[in-house]
Amino acid sequence: MTSAIPPSTPTRHIEIKASRLRVAYDDFVALHTESLDLRGNIISVIGHNGAGKSTFIKSILGLLKPSAGTLQTWNVEPGARYPLVPEQHMAFCPEIGAVFADIPVESYIKLWCRIKHRDGSYYKKHGARYLEALQIGPLLKKLGRELSKGQRRRVQTAIGFLVQPKLFLFDEPFDGLDVQKTSELADIIRQESATTSFIISSHRMDVVERLSDMLVVLKEGNFIAAGSVEEVCRNLCGRSALIGNIEDPAQVLDTLRTRYPNCFLSRIGTQVSITGTSFRLKGLQNAVAEAGARDAKIDEVPPSLVDAMNFHLKDMRSQGRPESNPS
Repeated sequence: MTSAIPPSTPTRHIEIKASRLRVAYDDFVALHTESLDLRGNIISVIGHNGAGKSTFIKSILGLLKPSAGTLQTWNVEPGARYPLVPEQHMAFCPEIGAVFADIPVESYIKLWCRIKHRDGSYYKKHGARYLEALQIGPLLKKLGRELSKGQRRRVQTAIGFLVQPKLFLFDEPFDGLDVQKTSELADIIRQESATTSFIISSHRMDVVERLSDMLVVLKEGNFIAAGSVEEVCRNLCGRSALIGNIEDPAQVLDTLRTRYPNCFLSRIGTQVSITGTSFRLKGLQNAVAEAGARDAKIDEVPPSLVDAMNFHLKDMRSQGRPESNPS
């Protein structure tokens, strides 16, 4: 059973419950769990390529029907708890960020406003802040085929907010965005989370770590971890340490890679980071001293999501290899 309820659940949040869930493409089972109970407001879904992230999102949207079991999503806020209906309560921004090729962006936005609100001018009355925040104004007269990938994503994102959903699902929302646009979109998501919940599938671990109150990790269609960022990081990789005060970081890095082949190691300026389950601080101190850094300073630190996922993916690639005894 996978159960993940934050110690302090937000005032408003969504609940995702599954029982004996199987989602398959013909004979291939792409997503499966015996039991799932998630609660959060900004939930990020992470995992390797093919882990089942998009399948999970499409299943919540009702685009893929379970071949067995159930999957339900509920909205919870003060004084109300009710099931979310995709057509009524959800918005979806797919990875491709498709926009009709041969009509102006403004006409495309008007079309969605007529579909969802029966008012083609809705975006002018109630959506100006989204168009301004996502800098859609300069794009209104352009045809869909004239937009870059990042611009198409911004248009789709603006439309999603104009729908006024209870749950907004994003598949790779930061793909194609530069650093500034990524930060701006993350800020918008934080602001809108007061009235809208989010499920985000992303490979941008740095953004996900700062943005999410709940993480879900998928591996080959299985839910292998769920919880707060700190909980998930520790579940994935165990521990991390930072080694400083060393004159030759490259030498220390080479030595530790030989000593701890199942750990994830990286160089950060003049420091070396180690993440994994097969080291102990005393043994690590000895290994660093053997590398000639006898005055090195070693501090155990909370694992970052970037390092935890790098260790997780490294562990996947090395499955079947015997792990060395912790030292």
